[in-house]
Amino acid sequence: LIYDSFAQYLVTEKGYDEDLLTLAPDSLDFCCKGLVLDIEEGNFLKLAEDGTVLRASHGTKSMTSEELLETFGRREWKHFNTISGMVSRSAQYYLYDNYFDLPGALLCARVVDSLDQHDDQKKYDFWKDMVAAIQHNYKISAFKEDCGTYFPEVKNHPDKYLQRCPESVKKWLKQLKSAGKILLLITSSHSDYCRLLCEHILGNDFEEYFDIVITNALKPGFFSHTPNQRPFRTL
Repeated sequence: LIYDSFAQYLVTEKGYDEDLLTLAPDSLDFCCKGLVLDIEEGNFLKLAEDGTVLRASHGTKSMTSEELLETFGRREWKHFNTISGMVSRSAQYYLYDNYFDLPGALLCARVVDSLDQHDDQKKYDFWKDMVAAIQHNYKISAFKEDCGTYFPEVKNHPDKYLQRCPESVKKWLKQLKSAGKILLLITSSHSDYCRLLCEHILGNDFEEYFDIVITNALKPGFFSHTPNQRPFRTL
């Protein structure tokens, strides 16, 4: 659904190839948390802890050992210190560090494939369109306004995408609270979408299972930024 939401926007609003709307199920294997997109080069990298390039692809096409050596030399990515310094979303690179936008990596890779096929580009300028697709589907007002594809689809067909929580898990959560544990729900989703999910999964009384519910957390920065960078607002 995430892939389809972004692809629909690129095709209908930005004029990208309609082939992007057709997705082979096994192509989702491309998605892997921690991928780094080099936006201008159209390359996707999987890095080790020290910045060594473990594997890479241009678009969806995996690079051979020879291509890795030619592109990265000793397989050390020269921009690693920049991106490891939490500059994960910039005009040059994008770090796919959460599952909510991970299918976008596959879409971007297929966009690179498509541009190579039709234009044989050396540098790529599709990222602004991808950001527009993300904003169109996920902006704060999108849920209320039924904007885009993603939220309307989940709202209209929740059972297709959401699995209700077993009673055993609900009982376990209650036992934890009874034992004096503090239960927190922390999500990067906005409050209205969080409520839809939790009411469907846990029930209308979902707030009783948690001592604190934090929405729009913008993880992982929520855990690393100072309080003045991430102020709390009570809703």
